Amino acid sequence: MTNSTRLQSAALARSLAEMADGLAGRIRLEQAARVITTARRAAQLEAAGALRLPEMADPAVNAVTEVARHWDASAVTAIEYAETLPEAVIERLLGAAPAWAAACRPDVTDRLAA
Repeated sequence: MTNSTRLQSAALARSLAEMADGLAGRIRLEQAARVITTARRAAQLEAAGALRLPEMADPAVNAVTEVARHWDASAVTAIEYAETLPEAVIERLLGAAPAWAAACRPDVTDRLAA
């Protein structure tokens, strides 16, 4: 392998790594935006009396609800809002989302069956 080929290979490897890292970060933001949007819809359904959300004492419920509550949908999109969140908040949101969804699900399933 020539020196030029090594340099090109190294540059390609760096570019691919940057793309992969960037794509992973973008996917995380999109996941966070989806959780935020879903939590907002759930809160709206609860306010309309169509859904009963679990108690705020549950840390997962609190983590998701607090992030969604501070989103001003009339000012920015969910993805734009997610982009402003610190990485620690996104981590907490994405980590809590499955437990939040599981806590919400029984009431939704019961209502759909009725």
